[in-house]
Amino acid sequence: MKTKIEKITEVRLSLIALSLLALTACGGGGDGDGASPAPAAVTPTTTTTTTTDPDPDPTPAPTSLDDLVVDADNALEASYQLTINVNKSSQSRGYFSLCDDYTAQGSSYSVNFDSCLFRGPLSDGKLSKELKIANHESQLIAVIWFYEGQNPQYVEWSYMTDSESQILTMN
Repeated sequence: MKTKIEKITEVRLSLIALSLLALTACGGGGDGDGASPAPAAVTPTTTTTTTTDPDPDPTPAPTSLDDLVVDADNALEASYQLTINVNKSSQSRGYFSLCDDYTAQGSSYSVNFDSCLFRGPLSDGKLSKELKIANHESQLIAVIWFYEGQNPQYVEWSYMTDSESQILTMN
C-alpha cells in the first residue's frame, strides 16, 4: 500500500506530465513548413509639402514637463487668499458656512454642508476671516443661519481673475 506522500507526489508528477504533453501537442501554429517568412523590403518615400504659417514663431505641443511654457504673469500658486467680511446690523445670533458643493433651485439653494471649507459663529453679527482656498475652488456659496428662526441668507461668490484681492462681503 502506498503512503500518502507517495500518492501526492504521483498526482503532481502526473499533472506536470499532462501539462507538458498539452504544450508540445499544441505546437506553434503557422503553415507547417517551419520556415519563417522573410520581411518585406521597405523603401522610404520622401514627400515635401510647403505651407505658409501665419504665426512665424509657433509653439509646439509639449511632450514632457520640460517643454511646458508658462506665461510670465502666472504666479504658479496652488491657492489664493479669500477675505471674508460679514457685518450684519442684526444682533441676532448666527452661524456662517462657506461651501463649494451647491446647486441653485429657483430662488433657493441646495447646499452640501459636508463640503464646507469654513464654518464659524457670528459675533454680534460680525465675522472677519482670512482663508487660504485652493485654486480649483472658483465658485463658492456663503450661508448665514440665524438661531431665532429667520430664513438663511445665501450669497454666491465667484473668483475674480482681474482682481488682485479676493473678498467676500455680506452686509
